[in-house]
Amino acid sequence: MPLRALVCDDDTPIRKMVCDILLKNAVEVVEAQNGKEALAILMKEKLDLVIVDFLMPQVDGLQVIRNLRLSSQYGKQIPVVLMSAISRHQIENEQKEFIPDYYINKPFKPKKMAKLLARILTKLKAKEKTRDDIARDNSTSRVTPNDSLDND
Repeated sequence: MPLRALVCDDDTPIRKMVCDILLKNAVEVVEAQNGKEALAILMKEKLDLVIVDFLMPQVDGLQVIRNLRLSSQYGKQIPVVLMSAISRHQIENEQKEFIPDYYINKPFKPKKMAKLLARILTKLKAKEKTRDDIARDNSTSRVTPNDSLDND
């Protein structure tokens, strides 16, 4: 099953550039133009990665992260990339509880974003492979009613 990512940015060229990088890496992409749309998507979609801009109208990126982290245990495990022209330290000083897993300063070159996403996707694919291996091991090691537990 392919990985799925939400890309949320009110700047269409940046959103498209990030989506193109993900699509080239065989990741299914769901797009949001603002934080309000992102929150609606987060409530109904199963995602593996969230990439969100910090400064957006209506709902900012930190509020999106806050809602994701508070939504469920699942929401706490999804890696988040925050894109922002504001420094990481300034954001972390204001927002200690719900900081992103990854941060990229705007403006950034596509190559820099591609490198960051490649690193994240490698980790996600390794996790997915481990989950698949465990599921496969569990399905082949089940005892059926006809199996004997005795060695005789």
